[in-house]
Amino acid sequence: MPLIPWNDRLSVGIESIDEQHKILLNMLNTLNDALENGQANEVLAKIFEGLAVYTVKHFGYEEELFAQHGYDESQAHKNEHEALIQQVEELQQKMLDGDFIIGVEVMAFLKEWLTNHILKTDMAYAQFLVSKGVT
Repeated sequence: MPLIPWNDRLSVGIESIDEQHKILLNMLNTLNDALENGQANEVLAKIFEGLAVYTVKHFGYEEELFAQHGYDESQAHKNEHEALIQQVEELQQKMLDGDFIIGVEVMAFLKEWLTNHILKTDMAYAQFLVSKGVT
């Protein structure tokens, strides 16, 4: 069972962003499945790295849309992105140093952050971008 199943409540109403969110959720669910199945740390590290890389790509896409359409809250939203990227980079470095193993607490953090980010922060810009013709 997925850690975070996709549902319409998570949709921001912009197809390109919804598709990216689905990819992020699938990656997070894959990471959780690997953790639950006792996969080796190397597999977990590879999945985690993919999730981190794709998250940066997704954030960049959102920020490009903000710049194109003059979203007033773009700096606050970008600050949230930067905070998560920094936390993920710190976790990756700990993993590389052998000081960290992906566990339940990390999955809970990622789940909470991603769902809260989509349901609160992303929903805040959705109506604005839709009003600008972004679909």
